[in-house]
Amino acid sequence: MHTGTAKGTYGYLNRNKVQAWKRAALMLSVPAVVFLAAWILHGTRENVMTVVAIVGCLPGCNQVVRAIMASRYHSMEKELWEQVEAARGELPVLYETVFTSYETNYYVDCMVVCAREVIGYSSDGSLDAPKAAEHIRTMLKNSSYKQNVKILKEPKAFLERVRGLAECEPEPVPFQGDDRYPGFTRDEIILHLLMAISL
Repeated sequence: MHTGTAKGTYGYLNRNKVQAWKRAALMLSVPAVVFLAAWILHGTRENVMTVVAIVGCLPGCNQVVRAIMASRYHSMEKELWEQVEAARGELPVLYETVFTSYETNYYVDCMVVCAREVIGYSSDGSLDAPKAAEHIRTMLKNSSYKQNVKILKEPKAFLERVRGLAECEPEPVPFQGDDRYPGFTRDEIILHLLMAISL
């Protein structure tokens, strides 16, 4: 399995953090070069290029804020990722998601989708699991998909639940396709929607 490069894969958050800081450094270096070049060329800082350089810092400053936000989160433990991969069988999975709401952010290490079930695990000790589950459930319902969402905080209980879902025949859910997502299965659409509402 290819990891780390795409959203929803193992290693994504660590890679995203590094990329965000690289983009911030690049975006801030351009106005700095413009400012220094103009200063050397004109022999003074008092020229129109100083204003251009200052205004040019704004996108870089915005990127610094994004990099700081990305630095708050880290990739899940490799051992847990290996255990989830072994337990999930063919079930679709999403790794390293951060769901945002007006009040707070919810970090969920891993989510597995099976029919009407969305089971997640979070290593975030401060996470309010029922509130996070309700937020995700509401977001999916707003997209016309009713799901049972549960976020667990014990890795052992999560892995047992994933194994149980992987081993049993999922409850059939009536589904005739979605014009917004042609060719997608219902589980794939749920996964796509979860990725869309996460950072």
